Amino acid sequence: MASLAIECVDLSKSYGRGITALNTVSLRIEEGSSFALLGENGAGKSTLVRILMGFIFPTSGRVRVLGEEQVARAHHRVGYVHERPIFETRFTGRAYLSYLGQLSGLWDNANRQRITNLLTRVNLLEASERPIGTYSKGMLQRLAIAQALMIDPTLLILDEPTSGLDPRSQWEVRQILAALRTQGKTLLLCSHYLSEVEALCDSVGILRRGNLILSGAVSDLLHTQGLVEITLAEHLAAREVIARLDLIDIVTEEHGNVLRIPETMQERVLERLVTARIPLLSLNPVNRTLEEVYVRTTQQREDSTVVS
Repeated sequence: MASLAIECVDLSKSYGRGITALNTVSLRIEEGSSFALLGENGAGKSTLVRILMGFIFPTSGRVRVLGEEQVARAHHRVGYVHERPIFETRFTGRAYLSYLGQLSGLWDNANRQRITNLLTRVNLLEASERPIGTYSKGMLQRLAIAQALMIDPTLLILDEPTSGLDPRSQWEVRQILAALRTQGKTLLLCSHYLSEVEALCDSVGILRRGNLILSGAVSDLLHTQGLVEITLAEHLAAREVIARLDLIDIVTEEHGNVLRIPETMQERVLERLVTARIPLLSLNPVNRTLEEVYVRTTQQREDSTVVS
């Protein structure tokens, strides 16, 4: 059984005046996996990250980070990239990382070698002798990742790492994260970019108003719609075939020569199509995007809240 990088059990955090930022959140993230925390602003993502980093404490419940209930004890194995990193702009990139390396106990040749490797990894080697004040926003974000990797962490927590970046800079950051993923680092990513999450993460959790309303493997969430799409021969109109074979009560969607049916009705519909000698081009399960999963899940929760 894989070790857990993060384990939260019935975790809650309340502030004054009846404000509940987290409400009995239970979550397990395995070491070596990449997990995305999704949710609108104010959903509780930042509160959960602050608890995991030991910046604040929960009101109730239990949390473990890399096996440590006193999460500060895991700090030497955790890298953190803040949504808005702050730097001393008079430093060069290399000097800044060198200083952080010394604070981490890296000196002389070990320090220099570690910094050169990190600058190469985040594609800042050529700019390493320039003052940080001359760096673009994308370069600053890559420097923040290099800073977080200085201690060679087991767990890397990134809060909106591509927010506000231009497309090229976003791509560069995603390439770095994809490489870290293949190297076995555990990634916890907070992001509003769902296509980014779908490409980078193994599993996700959706927070809404402090409640974890959905969590699971990305592959499972995208394949659980329970619909099958049947493509008829190009000269056929799905609407006419549906009417002729009395499939109106079974088919959920149709357009052109394509119809969609519940997976549970697949055998029945195929039997009718084959018996009627209707030529088929393809039959495939319907997959959703992560954006569709997110919108549908949050909308269902909103509807249930209104009804109640």
